[in-house]
Amino acid sequence: VLQFIASVHNESIIYTVDSDTYFIAHYNGNFTDEIPPRCAFPQVNPYDPSIMKISGIGKRTINCEGEFMPDITYIEGGKKLMVNVSRVKKYFTTNDFKECSYINIYRHVTDDNDYKLSEWSKPFNDSVELFIDTEFIKVACKNNKSDVVSKNFYTLIPKREQFDESDFLNLKKRQVVSSPKETLNVIMVGMDTLARNQFLRGCNKTYSYLMNSLKSFDLTMHSQLGSNTFDNFLPLFAGESYDQIAKWWSDKYHLDNIDLLWGSFEKAGYRTLYTEDWPGIGAFHYFKKSFRNKFARYNTRPLTLAMSEEINFYKRSRYCAGNQVEMNFLLNYVLLFLDTFQDNPVFSVAMITKPTHNYPTDAKMFDEHLFNFYRSLNQSGHLNKSLLVSFSDHGVRWGPLRDSKYGFFESRTPYTILTFPDWFLRKYPDVAANLKVNSKRLTSHFDTYATLLDLLYFKSNSSLLPKSRRSISLFDKIPWDRTCEDASVPQEFCLCGYQNLADVDTKSPISKALAELVIEALNSKTDKNICASFKVDQIIHVLNISLSEANSNGETTLYKVNLQVTPGYAIFEASVYATTNSADFRVANSIDRLNLYEGQADCMQIAMYKPFCYCKNLLPKKENTHHSSLYLNITAAPMK
Repeated sequence: VLQFIASVHNESIIYTVDSDTYFIAHYNGNFTDEIPPRCAFPQVNPYDPSIMKISGIGKRTINCEGEFMPDITYIEGGKKLMVNVSRVKKYFTTNDFKECSYINIYRHVTDDNDYKLSEWSKPFNDSVELFIDTEFIKVACKNNKSDVVSKNFYTLIPKREQFDESDFLNLKKRQVVSSPKETLNVIMVGMDTLARNQFLRGCNKTYSYLMNSLKSFDLTMHSQLGSNTFDNFLPLFAGESYDQIAKWWSDKYHLDNIDLLWGSFEKAGYRTLYTEDWPGIGAFHYFKKSFRNKFARYNTRPLTLAMSEEINFYKRSRYCAGNQVEMNFLLNYVLLFLDTFQDNPVFSVAMITKPTHNYPTDAKMFDEHLFNFYRSLNQSGHLNKSLLVSFSDHGVRWGPLRDSKYGFFESRTPYTILTFPDWFLRKYPDVAANLKVNSKRLTSHFDTYATLLDLLYFKSNSSLLPKSRRSISLFDKIPWDRTCEDASVPQEFCLCGYQNLADVDTKSPISKALAELVIEALNSKTDKNICASFKVDQIIHVLNISLSEANSNGETTLYKVNLQVTPGYAIFEASVYATTNSADFRVANSIDRLNLYEGQADCMQIAMYKPFCYCKNLLPKKENTHHSSLYLNITAAPMK
């Protein structure tokens, strides 16, 4: 019998699930903050039995061995590509193996959505020396019939010594001009579409290690700032909202003019890295022109583009890249980067999308792998000189967790966990105390951004941050009376002050009126030349939420309206706000689509409108009538 054991805020919880034992972290809830925050999130038990049944905690750790052609090559010392003779003998007879060769993979000079290949190397059957600037390679081995019998991809970290002088001078300039008290690496690991509560459940072993062994700080009231990854990456890595950026930028332009943290850290002498596993829907690339120039010095994008086009290379829901878990492939690249630059400061970001983007309930399959990576970081000494940021971009957006009774909460609460070296917290007890307090106060990725910039010039005389209630370094104490408006959390993502939740009869006049308001808002988000108009098919659920205090519009009631529409049977959830006497209703800008639109919106080329489009060419001909085009300035989010 499986006992799912939880000790959260000093309360023990035991669940019976399957046939193994799972442990939830013991999370010490003893804080010294004497003032309770003005903002209070709804009290939601992450281990509610109804949620535990659908959270996927009984899923087994994924193993990719034997999923592809046998691996018979390896990299030795970062310099030599070797044929593994013992594995050749294990898998092949004399006539089944002839030779191997490799090809280099490069970034296209001006197009981040393309890559270039070198010529194939001369064949070899034992080993070959690699060039000093080799970064990404594809290896293919053949038998005597010229059939490919083994294939693999490899990453290396060329030191690029041409940057040594510039990095040295930038680091020295930072020290002389700003006199920061510390220089820590930054290691960031993100998981796409993973709510904090699902991280606690699905990655319970990792969470336990972070909280109990590494004494991390879990930001328990962390709020997301937009529906999709890009909307949340901009505050996290640029310190700006999408609305601010959209005043001068649109997706018809490249992104090079958006100032990102990689540039800030590189100008201070840091080596920089970015890696992601799903290049087709990357935060900076989904229906965007992306970058002309590299925004991070080390970036796996050309490699992952090449891998994504390799026939039959991906298995098991594309979680396996050849014979290895793709997440491990990329995290090992991060480890190699850290090992290569042991004596230099680095800023590294890994964004893991595939494991949880479509199926957040698969998180448990990767828990052991993520735990092993964090343990390797610790055992190798990297965490003793680094800030580790474990984070997600946003909460769950579809599937059983989103459809559950706590789905509205799981959709608004990404996780952010900060791990500092023990010596750092002992040396700066004021920072440690503030981090403890802030873990129980309203935060967002605006604050994560501010913290990273503050760390770059830690306790120096030249902070890059203006004083603000929106972007506050977590080294400082978050005000107890901070509101969503202070923190620039859009109202539809704000969870402060929810109280007196009550179901509303879906057949009542108020439910029908609310549904029509939502339909009107949905249809304002489409191009009627190519997209059909929606009609209500079914009102699924309506929730009445009393707000503890009126917002800036004088609204005291929030309705969560969940409905299905035709054509296409899309399911949406909208937030509708009402004043005290219910005289005025307002549909919030962001409307969530709760099921996938794949195959329904191919005619729409603007990413933000895809969730709200059912292409007319999919309708029976008699329904496919022409309407004039209409666009309204309403923020919407693609299902990225």
